[in-house]
Amino acid sequence: MKYIKIAAATAAIALAATACGSGDKKDDNASGGGKDPGQLKVWMMGEGTPEQTKFLDGVETEFKQKHPGTDVVIKYVPWPQVATTFQKAAAGGEGPDVTELGNTDVQSHIEQGNLADISDLYSKWADGKTLNKTALENDQSGGKTYAVPWYGGVRGVWFRKDWFDELKIAQPKTWADLAAAAKKVQDAKKVAGIAVPSDQTNALLSFIWGNGGDVATKEGDKFVGKLDQPQAKEAVDFYTGLVTKDKVAPEKYIGKNELDGPQRDFALGKAGMYFDGSWAYKEMKKISSKDADKWAVFPIPTKAGGNAPVMAGGSDLAIWKDSKAKDAAFDYVTVLNNAKNAQGWADYSGFSSMRSDVKFTDPKLEIFTEIAGNTKFPPISAGWGEFEQAKKVLPNAIKAIMQGKSSDGELKKANEQANTLLNP
Repeated sequence: MKYIKIAAATAAIALAATACGSGDKKDDNASGGGKDPGQLKVWMMGEGTPEQTKFLDGVETEFKQKHPGTDVVIKYVPWPQVATTFQKAAAGGEGPDVTELGNTDVQSHIEQGNLADISDLYSKWADGKTLNKTALENDQSGGKTYAVPWYGGVRGVWFRKDWFDELKIAQPKTWADLAAAAKKVQDAKKVAGIAVPSDQTNALLSFIWGNGGDVATKEGDKFVGKLDQPQAKEAVDFYTGLVTKDKVAPEKYIGKNELDGPQRDFALGKAGMYFDGSWAYKEMKKISSKDADKWAVFPIPTKAGGNAPVMAGGSDLAIWKDSKAKDAAFDYVTVLNNAKNAQGWADYSGFSSMRSDVKFTDPKLEIFTEIAGNTKFPPISAGWGEFEQAKKVLPNAIKAIMQGKSSDGELKKANEQANTLLNP
């Protein structure tokens, strides 16, 4: 297997690398025709690691059982380079064969016409029935399928089980329980009761959804913002109030995400709880494994009691519209995402497989399979990437509220942006 790397302008924060399309200049044998093309181009998001290289070598070996004459060329695209690399590929007509995409970007690529319609190929893939149906809906448009779910990550609440046991704190089932647990840990251990970063949309969505609210809903052919409704406001007020009202979360995390302080502080025993996913386990152990046996996870609770819905951020697999080897490209997708390789990827990356028949091997992470059973997606709109990533509408609103601005005013502005950006 041949590997290519694009130099990163800045260091990428990537918890796992993924497969995406190639912008290398094509030659006569680049994509080929028929069953056995000379070369198949696959892009991977991130920098790549030796472990990932070993994993992908195994995928190629298996793929070559059916396509012995095809050379798989992997190109790693650092996360900061993703948007410009895809723009260049779309404009230049030199996209990849197989491409991995962030799941919130799929609809935008479909609207731009960058992806091949794989409906017929997908319908013949027996394993397709194991894929998460909610995640698959995000890969479809107009009755056609343009991508398939690969892996996802859902968030729970990491906590110090030894401290909870010592202080006789039961697993929080409601918002009030969560705030009370954070207060008790903070008072007893003199650390942050819970780390609540403002730049963490996924956890915030669970609080909104769990309270019966939403960012926006489809009414007719348009998305209508719901952030100014009482259910969303109450959830936002609780989330931000952990910092401003209950004061069980420190102000130092305002303007930050879970990787920029909370994860490290929890690993070092400087926070009693924080929101993160299954992939965080191996990252925290790199920081400090001293207390790893004392870490545990519970689902994000709703106000009244129960588990809140969670957003499954992650990656999907697609075929670039200009690929001349669509059959072989889809064969690569099916090998990469078969049960054996999906299991290997989940155990390596810490991300949940989007296959119903693949679970985490590590018992500590089993809870995330339960959490993922209550998955929900944000508005399936081509404008979600602009709303969430480019404009950072919700993170900016949460930051402003944590800094003292009115939640009514900030959510009204955020709702106006939802009405505009989610209807491009």
